[in-house]
Amino acid sequence: MERDCLGRRRQPNQERGLRPLHPLLPEEWTSKALRVAMSEEDWRRFEALVRTAVAQSPTLARAQGIVLAHLIDRAAAAPPAPGPLDWMDWERQKTLRLLDRMH
Repeated sequence: MERDCLGRRRQPNQERGLRPLHPLLPEEWTSKALRVAMSEEDWRRFEALVRTAVAQSPTLARAQGIVLAHLIDRAAAAPPAPGPLDWMDWERQKTLRLLDRMH
């Protein structure tokens, strides 16, 4: 049995500290450090979603993971934007884009 710098006994599978800081993750979960940059407005929207997920999660990190997984699922389930049906539709969309830029 190893001892830490203060003389406390460590378990063989204990890397640091005397107890885990967070509850164990479910078998199918993986924890990774992630750095994300977004606008202030996007952060406010993300944090609002996380606040609603905190009720069903034991930790903030898991709540953030639940929100990200939900957003990924929703993006994958969204139907792709339909392409122009013919050249007239393409011309109409081009004209509308040009008009939007002018205003």
